[in-house]
Amino acid sequence: PKRTSELKRAVPEITERVLIRQLQELVSDGILQRAESDESATRVYYSFSEYGKTLIPIVQMMCEWGRKHLVREASPGCEMS
Repeated sequence: PKRTSELKRAVPEITERVLIRQLQELVSDGILQRAESDESATRVYYSFSEYGKTLIPIVQMMCEWGRKHLVREASPGCEMS
């Protein structure tokens, strides 16, 4: 489980508004679960649902592909047509 602030630090380029909208969509789609703590200052946590966990291998493969091809970004002539 991750708090919104932890997710924001992990993706510093994203605005809080966009992050919250995306989190709401992922909850609505059943990919994430949203939970609130019972503390005096309510804290919201997001975690993968059982359904969302089925995406983990796909996301890992996409990350591996991205790391492998990251060097293309710096290479001239690699634009997609």
